[in-house]
Amino acid sequence: MSSPVCRNIKLMLSYDGSDYNGWQKQKNTRNTIQEILEFSLSKMLNEKVSVIGAGRTDAGAHAVRQVANFKTTNLSIPPEKFRVILNGILPESIRVVNSEEVGLDFNSRYSAKFRKYIYLVFIGDEKYYPFIGKYSLISKRKDHDLKFLRLLAKDFLGEHDFLCISSKREYKTTVRFVKSFRVFRFKDFIVFSMTANGFMYNMARGMVSVLLEAERRNDKSLVRNILLGIEKIKPTLVPSNGLYLHRVYY
Repeated sequence: MSSPVCRNIKLMLSYDGSDYNGWQKQKNTRNTIQEILEFSLSKMLNEKVSVIGAGRTDAGAHAVRQVANFKTTNLSIPPEKFRVILNGILPESIRVVNSEEVGLDFNSRYSAKFRKYIYLVFIGDEKYYPFIGKYSLISKRKDHDLKFLRLLAKDFLGEHDFLCISSKREYKTTVRFVKSFRVFRFKDFIVFSMTANGFMYNMARGMVSVLLEAERRNDKSLVRNILLGIEKIKPTLVPSNGLYLHRVYY
């Protein structure tokens, strides 16, 4: 018996993750981006839908351009209409930026070559705290040494075993390749921009945490020593509200 004809639809999503328990579905809650998206699509298409995401963002973390895909036997809805219809169903904190049909072999997670995350640290005026604090780490220190942070960020470049700074999860390998790590100031924010072929659970936040701890200690060798296993500490993890999945490269 032949399989039903189906299409593969690719979505680009932007979401405010403040009130969600992350991207990935969980047994103890339905309050995840993936669960809400699947529920909305299943209701819309009148069939069970499984959504694959390019990055499993943490609880409280956000996305500027998350990529997801799903397969459907519904052939009547034009690909570009999925964006319009979904935005009428989904909560306002989850928006579909674009929808298109792609080849059946496309997988938003496994087809991705690199992912870019950014982390925001706010160093501006305290009058903005009630608003900015929801979307960035508010630093008590206003004189961060960007030259120092940039220098140490280079130690993350290349291939390393990142189990030392990530939360332990089941992975085939804990080695990742970091293509770029930029640290720069944009107005009242320090931006940490990280691009790698993959990120383990808490890896992006762990990298920022190590850099800020190294700056606090004025220790130029801390990043290198942690990656080499010489130093066994895991600095306090920066909160997830400052983290954004910024872009996925295919």
